[in-house]
Amino acid sequence: MTDSEWYQLVKEGKDEGWKPVWERVIVPESKSMRSAELMKRYSLTDGDLMGMLYHEMIGRKKIDLYRGEGSFEGWLRRYVRGFILNANPNKHGEISIEHAHDDSDDGSSAMVLPTDDKQVMMREIWNVTHLCFIDLWVSDPERAYIHLLKTRYFLSSEEIKDFLDVSSAANVDQIFSRSVKFMRAAWPRHDTRA
Repeated sequence: MTDSEWYQLVKEGKDEGWKPVWERVIVPESKSMRSAELMKRYSLTDGDLMGMLYHEMIGRKKIDLYRGEGSFEGWLRRYVRGFILNANPNKHGEISIEHAHDDSDDGSSAMVLPTDDKQVMMREIWNVTHLCFIDLWVSDPERAYIHLLKTRYFLSSEEIKDFLDVSSAANVDQIFSRSVKFMRAAWPRHDTRA
């Protein structure tokens, strides 16, 4: 099916168009390393993403914004990534904590302030991920390159196969899977958080 045919089926709300949206956009994005972690943190499910995408595309008529520039799949993925990033409660302005909870009768404060600084945690996680990626690069540059193309540039296995002259898309998936396992194994070496 071409992008224009797929676009038309999605626009008409047909199952033949939305099933590939689930299989090629929602599921892969929700399983990507970056999105899976954020979804877990913000309590999002892949069903939530599908519902938000349907509401945006059909309910709010955002489907009409697609102009055929670039792949339809990539365009939908950008929307889904946006939903995930916008689920961050820290992105929605400052919340005043003054008078949020009244003090108790005995004069002690009834409010408990958070002790974790999410920005510091994100920076530490990014640093550990970077160190693990360096280990992967030193160990096997091809595996690291495939990992980078999948997780940062969001290329499909088929695109990477053609780009790097790998024997098959299944082989690309296997190499990517091994890179993820390598980085998970390297994580405890670099994670200094208690």
